[in-house]
Amino acid sequence: MERKAEREKRFLCKNVDIMPARYKKFIASYYPDANVRKKYLEDIGVEFQENSFANIGFVKIPNTNAREKVVIGKNVSIAPNVTCICEANANNGKEINQYAYVAEKATSRGDIYIEDEVWIGAGAVILPGIRIGRCAVVGAGSVVTKDLEAYGVYVGAPARKIRDIREKDGD
Repeated sequence: MERKAEREKRFLCKNVDIMPARYKKFIASYYPDANVRKKYLEDIGVEFQENSFANIGFVKIPNTNAREKVVIGKNVSIAPNVTCICEANANNGKEINQYAYVAEKATSRGDIYIEDEVWIGAGAVILPGIRIGRCAVVGAGSVVTKDLEAYGVYVGAPARKIRDIREKDGD
């Protein structure tokens, strides 16, 4: 059984370029082996530094090799079901896209930068153009709408800073 799984992993890694787009997207987010997911995520614009992986359910939007990318630093911990949105728009809207607020404020695109040693909790959502500073902690379910400072702990929707990890607790 283990031999079959190893052959499958080798096949998937060797054939990234010829896989249909819909399979690439699925494998990138949900394949059980982290190394295979990493290879497919790299194919759609996620750059990893050493010792960083994305857990199962990680999604980059758009989940194609679009020009926007997610750059993940060294030793980053990403929990399951994290979504990095590099492009946000009302792509199916006709009337809604004619309003200035939507066109100028709500529609956005940009690379996402996650610096070294960051820890992102399960189900977090990161919006376009965001930079998360070194050693920041993003709580589970948080929605990151603006850049996060290094060494901060952020929670909520929108994510807000609740402390600095370098501070000692007062007892």
